[in-house]
Amino acid sequence: MKPSYPILILVSLVIANAYAQPDEAKDLPRPIRMEYHSVLTQYQAYREQTLTPWVEANDTVARIGGWRVYAKEAQMPPQAQPVVNVEATK
Repeated sequence: MKPSYPILILVSLVIANAYAQPDEAKDLPRPIRMEYHSVLTQYQAYREQTLTPWVEANDTVARIGGWRVYAKEAQMPPQAQPVVNVEATK
């Protein structure tokens, strides 16, 4: 009996084609592009703050209105609290 290699190859190709997976990559949505943002990009190094002499700080509080203004602010709801610009009062 003579082996029939062309028929064997043809049968192998038909079987391989039957089990071949369809190209599903065309039907899949494109992958989401992810971006990396380091949390350290906006890092600010510690800087020593300039201290205000206590006499000047007390004078500023007196110009604003003293402890009574702070007491009124404490009783207000957080949305209604005024923002006092200390630099503008000098």
